[in-house]
Amino acid sequence: MSTLRPLLPFLLFVPLAWAQDVPPPAPAGDDPMPLAVAQAIVEQGIGKSQVMRILRDLTGKVGHRLTGSDNFTKGCEWARDEFKALGVSNVHLEKWGEWKLAWNRGAWIGRIVTPEAREMYVATEAWTAGTKGLQKGAIVLAPANEEAVAGAALAGNWLVYKKRPPRAVRAKCEAAGILGWVYRAGDPDKNFPTRVRVFGNNQTAMKSIDEVPTIPEIAVRADDFDALFAMVEADKRPVCEFDVQNAFREGPIALDNVIAEIPGTTKADEVVIVSAHLDSWHQVTGTTDNGTGTATTLEAARILAAIGAKPMRTIRFCLWGGEEEGLLGSRGYVQKHRTEMPKVSAVFNHDTGTNWAQSLAVTEAMKVQLEPVFRHVPALLKAPDADWDKPVFELRVVGRVSGGGGSDHASFLAAGVPGLDWNLKGRSNYFQHTWHTQWDTIDVAIEEYQRHTATLVAMAALGTANLPGLLDRQNVGGGGGGGGQSAALVAGWFESEMDDLKFTKVKPNGRAAALGLLNGDVLKAVNGNEVERVRQVFQFARETEGDTVVFTFGRADKTIDVKVPKADLPQRPGRPSADAQPGPDAPRRDGSSPGNSGASGGGGNGSGTEPPRDR
Repeated sequence: MSTLRPLLPFLLFVPLAWAQDVPPPAPAGDDPMPLAVAQAIVEQGIGKSQVMRILRDLTGKVGHRLTGSDNFTKGCEWARDEFKALGVSNVHLEKWGEWKLAWNRGAWIGRIVTPEAREMYVATEAWTAGTKGLQKGAIVLAPANEEAVAGAALAGNWLVYKKRPPRAVRAKCEAAGILGWVYRAGDPDKNFPTRVRVFGNNQTAMKSIDEVPTIPEIAVRADDFDALFAMVEADKRPVCEFDVQNAFREGPIALDNVIAEIPGTTKADEVVIVSAHLDSWHQVTGTTDNGTGTATTLEAARILAAIGAKPMRTIRFCLWGGEEEGLLGSRGYVQKHRTEMPKVSAVFNHDTGTNWAQSLAVTEAMKVQLEPVFRHVPALLKAPDADWDKPVFELRVVGRVSGGGGSDHASFLAAGVPGLDWNLKGRSNYFQHTWHTQWDTIDVAIEEYQRHTATLVAMAALGTANLPGLLDRQNVGGGGGGGGQSAALVAGWFESEMDDLKFTKVKPNGRAAALGLLNGDVLKAVNGNEVERVRQVFQFARETEGDTVVFTFGRADKTIDVKVPKADLPQRPGRPSADAQPGPDAPRRDGSSPGNSGASGGGGNGSGTEPPRDR
């Protein structure tokens, strides 16, 4: 798309000096964002943007960036070199962790050989076994129980299932010499029937090399799986071959954040942080989760370096690792630098896709402080969408800036630092279409949105760094700082604070309380499927046949079954309830991506549930 249309509203206001990249003067008096400086930022961010070049390099030269993979290490080194090329200061990798094993994926190939030839789309979760070359075998229905294992012909075959067998059954089947497991990929729905999402259990990377999985577990896209399973049910005895090039490498492997700075002048010990998470899941290239945020962070640094910005406070650019596994990199940073947190004025974090930054949720006191930072935006920037009839940017007042574990700003909120997450608008359907799916590739990034957001990020960082004082901290924090998007969604839906699958604080009058749950209860299973990872909770629930889902909880030495109408479940990741504000990682009802809000939402209000039943 041509860059001329979005440039027209402000090009007439750009002085010749800025067109020639003459550094702007330091802010005069109490004005954190003089007009000339704002014009210079816009001219660089829109007229001379490199944000898409950065994003194409990241996704094309590096690819996926699974934490604990060699590709993640490559991504950190790439980002470090990009920052150095921009001419910013103090560029370095800062270690936040170390895992015993690295895990890397290569090609994934799957096909039906007989009774008819069919190429299939296949994927695997991270930290699972490969096939050790192309392996061919018959597809056999997995035994339903331990007794059925003994009489089954399993050796040298692939086992297929719709309902995941219990752990004891799986162990016996694997001991019998099966080639591996084949299952229906999660999680398609009526709007995206071929959607595939795969995640992984990073705890495997903490094991020794002789403890890692050796039996492949292969997810097959819904349409391909249904065709395969129909052959099994019709006794057509299908034969398949798979080549899954997953491999563990003995470590240790260092895990880093990438840090760079524009040093402050008069208040250099105080900091404004601009951040995004560099890591991604492994299925494709992680373009919108979170290559887009990584690119705007680097581009904001480029813009400010290009105009010769001399902020009063230090502007620190941080690209986090381990966000997808529970905000690990940002939490590690906050812990390591905990004594510095009182001098962090604000954190501007960009996650949740390629839509354009339209607002920030702030307290009333913050709004008063930040209004001068953004006061030139209406004159210099037009909305990237021609049909947008609302303000191009606004500061939305909320009673408290807080959030759960939706993204890395939550790590700072937990430490009482104003962590601000951009509220995004636009035509990209992030949560349903690109979030953690096989479609999160470079073609879904929207260039005019990326230019717009990077420009606003640069303006926010410099203006906040030049405010007379630190951003106000009253009514900041709450909601915790860990768990990732899936954990935040589960905790928000149950209206309880949770530590993984354990309920640590059941909120009065919330859904968990209405179900009869108590502090200390642990979610064990969904419709008889043993839950091992929090991401499986709604995956298993959505795969349930019928109108009711049974959640099984452990309490001391007994278990409790609770029935919930399937219609009450979130219909997409983070869908808010009718009577609650969207949570920090919940998509808005208008399809836009989130900003900060006060509460986590769920789907429904807990009505229509059956009382718990002991067994």
